[in-house]
Amino acid sequence: MIKLFLTSLLLPLFFTSCVYKDIDGANNFQAMLRALVENSYAKLDKNIAKDETVLVSDFVNLDNLRNHSKLGFLLSDSLKNSLLSKDILVREVELGNNFQIGQSGFNVLSRNSNKINNQVIDENFAVVGTYSVTTKRLIVFIKLIDVRSGTILSSSSASTLMDDEIMDLERTPDSSSSVYAPLVL
Repeated sequence: MIKLFLTSLLLPLFFTSCVYKDIDGANNFQAMLRALVENSYAKLDKNIAKDETVLVSDFVNLDNLRNHSKLGFLLSDSLKNSLLSKDILVREVELGNNFQIGQSGFNVLSRNSNKINNQVIDENFAVVGTYSVTTKRLIVFIKLIDVRSGTILSSSSASTLMDDEIMDLERTPDSSSSVYAPLVL
């Protein structure tokens, strides 16, 4: 009887711990990305030296491999915070200006070899984030990639139920050519 009582108390706590929502019902993207980094941390720690910097780009939607929404920027910043809290040095790269994930993989958008050397060749690893929006869930993926070989060294994913907040963040401006540009102070 006592086991049944304890199980009935602990089981809901177990299932609610998988939901990335704050008490007010808002999405807790920081907790989701922190859990993803924690899931991959053993391989991150094994591969990345303490004084080494990793490249981190904006998250892209798997449907079009582009970031035109606030959601991609928010997920990216949450990932950077989570990596930095683990003492992993981060170099931010602008995916739209310097890099592109296309049908052939990770592409550098420059013919200037000095720019390529300064932004990619000096770094060994990138942590790349992608997401997919289904009718019921937001699914988020992060991958640790060896930049030189293209090998995926670690990968983890998490998901949360779709809601109006996620839909608003994913909504893009009316013009398909415009990109949400966050205000930087």
